[in-house]
Amino acid sequence: MTVKIFLPVVLSLFLLVLCLWLLFGRGPRRKRAFRRAQRLLAQGNWKEALDILTMLNAEGGLSPAWQDRLRVAAGQCHQRAADHLLKEKQFEEALRHALEAGARLGLDVAQQRNCIVEAMLAEARRLFAGGTDDKDTQAVLNLLDRLFAVQTPCAEASFWLGLCRIRQGQMEEAMTALTAAHEQAGKQYLDTGFYLGLLLYRQGKAQESLRYLAEANRIDAGCPFVTCQMGISLVAAGGDSGLALRALQRALGPKGLGLWMGRPERAWMEAFPEGKSYVRKLAAKHTYVCPVLGPDLTLITRQGQFALAQAHYRHGDFAEAADLFAKLLQDSPPTVPLLRGLGLALARCERYDQAYKHLRIALEQEEPKDPFTAGYLALCGALGKPIHPEDKPRNVAWALRLLARYPVMGNAEWAGLLSAVHAEARRLNMDIGVDEQLLLCDTLASVNATDPQAAAAYAHLAATYPHALRPKHAFLYVRAAALHGCTSPRDLDLFARTFSEAGTARAFFAEQQWDFDDVEYLYLERSAARHPGQFPSVLGADYPARGESFLIERSHREEAAGRNDSARACVEVLLRLDPTNIPGHDRLACLHYRRGDLEGAVALLTGWHRLRPDDPWPLVRQAIIEQQRGNAARREEAIERALGLAHGPVRAAIALLGAKLALRQFFGRTATIRERLCEPLPNGRSPEPVPLVQAQALLETCLREDPQHTEALWCLAAVRSMRGDRDGLARQAPEMDRPSTPDARFHYLGAVCHLAAKNYDAVLEWSQRAAEADQQDAGSQGDLVLESQFVKAWAYLHQETFSAAQQALQKVAIVEKSPSAMYARALLGCLYLRCGAYEEAIHWWSRVDPHWRSQWQLEGPLQQTVLLSGLTAYEEGRFEQAAERFREAGKLGLRDHRLGSLLVLALVRAGQRLLYSPSV
Repeated sequence: MTVKIFLPVVLSLFLLVLCLWLLFGRGPRRKRAFRRAQRLLAQGNWKEALDILTMLNAEGGLSPAWQDRLRVAAGQCHQRAADHLLKEKQFEEALRHALEAGARLGLDVAQQRNCIVEAMLAEARRLFAGGTDDKDTQAVLNLLDRLFAVQTPCAEASFWLGLCRIRQGQMEEAMTALTAAHEQAGKQYLDTGFYLGLLLYRQGKAQESLRYLAEANRIDAGCPFVTCQMGISLVAAGGDSGLALRALQRALGPKGLGLWMGRPERAWMEAFPEGKSYVRKLAAKHTYVCPVLGPDLTLITRQGQFALAQAHYRHGDFAEAADLFAKLLQDSPPTVPLLRGLGLALARCERYDQAYKHLRIALEQEEPKDPFTAGYLALCGALGKPIHPEDKPRNVAWALRLLARYPVMGNAEWAGLLSAVHAEARRLNMDIGVDEQLLLCDTLASVNATDPQAAAAYAHLAATYPHALRPKHAFLYVRAAALHGCTSPRDLDLFARTFSEAGTARAFFAEQQWDFDDVEYLYLERSAARHPGQFPSVLGADYPARGESFLIERSHREEAAGRNDSARACVEVLLRLDPTNIPGHDRLACLHYRRGDLEGAVALLTGWHRLRPDDPWPLVRQAIIEQQRGNAARREEAIERALGLAHGPVRAAIALLGAKLALRQFFGRTATIRERLCEPLPNGRSPEPVPLVQAQALLETCLREDPQHTEALWCLAAVRSMRGDRDGLARQAPEMDRPSTPDARFHYLGAVCHLAAKNYDAVLEWSQRAAEADQQDAGSQGDLVLESQFVKAWAYLHQETFSAAQQALQKVAIVEKSPSAMYARALLGCLYLRCGAYEEAIHWWSRVDPHWRSQWQLEGPLQQTVLLSGLTAYEEGRFEQAAERFREAGKLGLRDHRLGSLLVLALVRAGQRLLYSPSV
């Protein structure tokens, strides 16, 4: 009974305590509060949820699990707070909550900050696109100040700050902000370089702007805005006109800005690169109005077209430039630069009347006055077609007065304008004052002008006011004359003025890297044409000798360069200035000879001989020409006359030359000595032609005048050898004893002389010298090494040293190109026949050409030797070989009645051996 009552009571008390714990206990209350905070956060009431979580977090004794749970929940509240505050534009509070959320949730703090900064930048872009008045701009600036407080540095914020300053007209502050943005993100974003280049161009710093534009172009070479501005800046900076043309044509073409002419608002998004442009970020969501170029593409397109016209003008495409300027003038106000550009282009197209009106308006309106506007206006006035022809001189006079107001030195274009107007005045035979002419010539001299028109100006000053001519004017005139062949009535006076100050003139020409020798030659040429028979007196009394050297050396240089006509002209100038000049006659005759004009060469040599009857050299040269013309009698006569005028070494040289000419006649005009010597003479005998006799007589004359003449000695030995004059060769042998002579031919023919004198040991010694000298000669082909072996063989034969003779002859006989090969083979056949070596004899005689074998009467011995070889083979039982030899003897022409029987017998015996031999 007691138990039944106690159990319900205990259970009731437990339930009561449990209910009280669930109602008032820390754990259940904390759990209920946490769930309530979660519900509030889900409803967007992040503040109350955060308060509850803060209160719960303040309780002590929390387990690690509850601490983590509360930390995460609080982080979520802070994140929700940051998102809410961003929508309310409370960026600073949003940043505080975002950072707190990042710390509690373990998020990247930098990323959290970047999210706030990106939101602020997006708001700045929206505000910037919202309006362009001061209030709107100030709102952007205020937001950017708040942004810099949140994050510094910030490249995009600096960029928008720079654009805001541009709107306010504060260009220095804009440049500072844009430069900061460029330094922070210049290599990643295109806009900073583009706007810096744009502003620098507008400040007149086109060259500096190109650096930033080039960096922007490296980021995206396809952006037409950057390409167009690069072309504009290139033109303004005076850069490469071709490069500017290509850039502007690409930027303004149908694939450039032309893509967006109908919808310019899209250009700011589509023309700029994605991910590399701040402007594109704005234009992707809002309408962008450029603070520099305006809301559309009109301004940059017009500037680009104007720059394109200027680029065409500088490139020399004046017609294209004029068309572009005219089109711009139709679509744009008539500004001074546009009128001036159109006028200049028309003037360069020689449309002077059309250009005149544009240039006149431009000159009246522009301040300060541009000299080139006035210069081209003067050109149009002078060269344009007047209404009344009688107005032409007045127009030119007005042009000269206008040009005189603007003295510009050191500018080639201005000098050309001034020169063209003065040329028109000279064409009209107008009287031009000394001051005006001096201004012209000084202007031309300031740019070292040497064109034909400038030369005419210098010459006109020299003709009208010679006392006013400056030395530099004369220097430039003669340079123009040398370059362009300019002439004038005062031609020689201007040359004389130049050479009266030759030292100064040479220094001036050297400074300009011009050739003063060309001027000197031209002066001599023109002086020879107008005043022949003497050198110009201004060059000095000692000049004729120097002039001769100058002209002849120049002739040699021209000939070496392949300009043969110029080479002859140099000498002709010399002969016109000095008709009795002997070196000139000699040089000109030589040039005519090399040209193939033998008649002209002979005429000059005849004139030379007439001037110097005691000089043998014109006769010598005439002999050479007569030889070439095939006139042996006149050649011989000329040599004889020359010998009569010479003595000593000169006479020796002439005699040697005459001998060589006679030998050339003997060997023919086309056949060389080597070719002739390759043809053996029958029986080793030489004919007795007249040229050989003449050559020997002339060589003997040479040696009488100069006994030590080694070339004449070996030539004489060669001639005596060809004539078969063994006695003469023997007498000459002692004179050939000159071991120190380096010429291999001398030693070779010395060996021939000793062979004729039967000094066989000397033959061997001299042959060895010839071979050694030939080997040491770098230009030799080694022919005399081989021929020396043939001479040695003759010595060995006379000494009856037959084995040595055979060895020497074999070295010669095996070389087909040797002229002694046929002789060596014939001799080898005889030697082998002498010692009974019939096969070897047959071998060498068979290799002798049949023609020469017949001439030397070797056919019979060869036939008999072949027959003898067959008989020997038959006797030794070599029947097949015997049959071959008998058959070969018949083919060689042997007519012996026994030959047929011997052949049959040899064949029968060979057959018997084949049938009955035990070995078979």
